[in-house]
Amino acid sequence: MRALAALHREVAACARCVGAGFIPAAHPIFKGEVGNRVMVVGQAPGVLAHERPLPYTGASGKTLRGWLAAAGFDDGALHGRFYLTSLTKCFPGPSASGKGDRAPSAAEIAFCRGHMERELALVRPELVLALGRLAATALVGPAPLVELVGTLRPAERAGHRFHVLPLPHPSGVSRWLTDPANRARHMAALRLLDDERTRRGL
Repeated sequence: MRALAALHREVAACARCVGAGFIPAAHPIFKGEVGNRVMVVGQAPGVLAHERPLPYTGASGKTLRGWLAAAGFDDGALHGRFYLTSLTKCFPGPSASGKGDRAPSAAEIAFCRGHMERELALVRPELVLALGRLAATALVGPAPLVELVGTLRPAERAGHRFHVLPLPHPSGVSRWLTDPANRARHMAALRLLDDERTRRGL
């Protein structure tokens, strides 16, 4: 617990992306504790996350809670029992098109990679839900999202072994689920998550 608290203080004070000119101000967002058996990894917090400040409380969080409910989790599981984090801990800014958020760059993800490695090593989750292609490929290696959603992948970081269940990003801007074949993959992923919940007693 003390080591994770120290990491949280370190992340809260991090200003690498500000210093590199990627973002104007740092507002790291994450939540959880040692022993959380499920970790949720997104690509970055949303624009208003630092005002709450709690991950997945906006529209994306509502969608994600709906997915978890479909997999048999109770409504309080996301914010009560899961460790919530992302590849980059701060909002990266709006996209150039003005629709949705900018995806964090490889350099920003690299700045935060050490934080993620230490979170995994200290929390030691059994199952990681990776939201979207960036999060999924960062954990299991490069592959199209269509090949990842609906599968359970073994992974290891910092000496800790766990399983990754990739999901599409719950953002309303994403159009991945408009494809019927992708919706079928997503439903298969939720059934697999339900199986893991039952098998592991999550």
